[in-house]
Amino acid sequence: MANYIGSKDLTLLERLLNKVIINQNTDCWEWQGGTNNIGYGMIRDEKKMRTAHRVSYEEHNNVKIPKLMCVCHTCDNPLCVNPNHLWLGSRSDNTRDMWRKGRANPFGGTTRLGKKQPRSTCNHCGKESAVNLISRWHNDNCKQKPTSINTTYTGQASP
Repeated sequence: MANYIGSKDLTLLERLLNKVIINQNTDCWEWQGGTNNIGYGMIRDEKKMRTAHRVSYEEHNNVKIPKLMCVCHTCDNPLCVNPNHLWLGSRSDNTRDMWRKGRANPFGGTTRLGKKQPRSTCNHCGKESAVNLISRWHNDNCKQKPTSINTTYTGQASP
């Protein structure tokens, strides 16, 4: 095991608890160390990085989390490592919990389909479409597009 400054004699649980501040309003034990790209706390366990809430669940309950199981939060706070706020569930359980609590945001929302894209107009026929679609799909396939050098934009062959 590699030794790190200030952690030579500390257990994994002690190192975890040293990086926690208790939020008096929510009773969440909020992780103060590094986080991953989606906001979950990260802690080194031997030579690999693990999410802090999973480590907290294992250390406080003295169990190994089975493969394909999630450690879910009752508080919906990804920084929380309070074992009283954590529960073990499947991905389906976690998704059902998300929907039940109204945190689901299917593909950008329920009010419209996707994000509004900037619009552009075809040079040949005037059709309006999203910028990325005009250049990628429509312009080269436009039925109004001239087919030879002798064809003008009016669609008539020059004499």
